Amino acid sequence: DILFVIDNSKSMGQYQMALAQAFPQFVDAMIANLPKHVSLHVGITTTDFYCTNTGDACCPDNCPVGNTLCTIGSTPDEIAALQMFYNPPTDGDNGVNGSQGRLFNFEGQSFFATNTSDDPAPLKAWFTGAAIAAGEQGSSIEMPVAAAAFATSEANAGTNAGFVRDTDAILLIVFLTNDPDASLESLADYEAMVLAAKQNCPECVLTAGLLKSCVPAENQRLWQFMTAFGDEPIWGDIEKKDGYAKVVGKALASTLTEACINIPVG
Repeated sequence: DILFVIDNSKSMGQYQMALAQAFPQFVDAMIANLPKHVSLHVGITTTDFYCTNTGDACCPDNCPVGNTLCTIGSTPDEIAALQMFYNPPTDGDNGVNGSQGRLFNFEGQSFFATNTSDDPAPLKAWFTGAAIAAGEQGSSIEMPVAAAAFATSEANAGTNAGFVRDTDAILLIVFLTNDPDASLESLADYEAMVLAAKQNCPECVLTAGLLKSCVPAENQRLWQFMTAFGDEPIWGDIEKKDGYAKVVGKALASTLTEACINIPVG
């Protein structure tokens, strides 16, 4: 089960396009590395927890709390301001496709289900279209950690049902963001949501990302989440778009393959 958490703020168009262009190479590498007859689920959610339906209030441009280098929400006043832009699904569905940790529905599918024995062309086409369609109109206060956690939560069971499988399945969470994380709940709470969905195989959670380089360098909140599940994440600098295929392709596929071989069965 592969979850892509895509930053859909205004600055992200070029990166979404680069990911969409690199994704077919990831599919080819994954199919080449994995055995036949392996079931795959691929889904997308966004980093937005504030924007509402078209025409309603949003924060795509001049949000009142901006990040400095790789920090955001570091003072009590900033945290109080950020609370205004955090509407988790436990407070109600804001009606936006792919928001609040819900999977992004594209062409009538909230996720793409396929098999390594199937023709990969439909998966490539669906993901390429969905990654671009996720758009750039989301909140500029990005919350990728919250998005990953709530994508696995019972709070979104209505839209995300069937995506995450607990037993005998790897959950790979891949982040694409050019800003630091502003999620407001504790890291332990978010980690617990993911592990609750994988309670029969907690070692089956892997993370990866195309990130701002300061996120791992400064051990920013997103990096803390990515390293919370044990294995060292594979990551690349989001600014180096010509390297996306390497990160999202062979290196990631080989890691996924190794994990599939080593997880307990049954």
